[in-house]
Amino acid sequence: MKTVFITGAAGGVGLALAKAFAAQGHRLVLTDRDAKALDETARQLDCEPELIVADLRKPSDLETLAQRIESPDHPVDILVNNAGIIVPGSVGNLSDDLVRAHVDINMIAPMILCSAAARAMKRRRSGYIFSIMSLAAIGPMKDSAAYSASKFGLRGYMASLSLELHEYGVGVGGVFPSAIDTPMLAAEMASPEGSPLNFVGNAKAMSPDEVAVQVLKAMQKGKLETLLPRSDGFMAGILMLFPGLLRPVLSHFEKNGMKKKQAYLKTLKTKQEGAVDKRHLSNEGAIRTP
Repeated sequence: MKTVFITGAAGGVGLALAKAFAAQGHRLVLTDRDAKALDETARQLDCEPELIVADLRKPSDLETLAQRIESPDHPVDILVNNAGIIVPGSVGNLSDDLVRAHVDINMIAPMILCSAAARAMKRRRSGYIFSIMSLAAIGPMKDSAAYSASKFGLRGYMASLSLELHEYGVGVGGVFPSAIDTPMLAAEMASPEGSPLNFVGNAKAMSPDEVAVQVLKAMQKGKLETLLPRSDGFMAGILMLFPGLLRPVLSHFEKNGMKKKQAYLKTLKTKQEGAVDKRHLSNEGAIRTP
């Protein structure tokens, strides 16, 4: 039994990861800034996780999380950096605070937590540090420059960290998914500037559970980088070798992805309307109940 520390655990991939690790019998330390949603995650588990409400943009909260990770009495064996933010917007239109938020949440916070984990795990000569990345860490996305920059930076950090920790027996890795069917993707795609590149090569977005399965597989294999899907990640890597091709090639892919983006939004609208109908029926039933 190991102790697994997961950020952004209040839903989506964080919830799926919590369920997957709990199913293997591990102890969980879950953190998120949304206290109510974090409690809801805990109610869905067959174990009693340790919950820490924290905002990754607050230095004091980050210090609290780092201290918990380094606790000698209750050591963390696996750190999973899952929390993230993406707000589409062209360069110049995104507010300065949102630019900083992308860097703070997607890159700086994971780096600080990784540092804490590295110090503790090096002493024990065991442990695993894992990050939920994005294919945007390999290839850029138009109207998501702040997001891409933060993920590019974290990718470089994780690769360097793997070189440092290898001799201590500490594993380092990450998954690089394309579209994941979460509220974050729905919010991103609702924006006119939400990148259709999320859907290039994919018939549909991956589910959080599918991503969680891939995380466990990657850790079992000790892989530094897992591309989801591999074909999209490979294509992005090839394009970065020839940056002059980025604009024409990605423009073509965006046109293809736009059709799938519209199909996704249509499916999302249908789901939302169905949820409203169910709530309406439930309310009517409650009124009629004596």
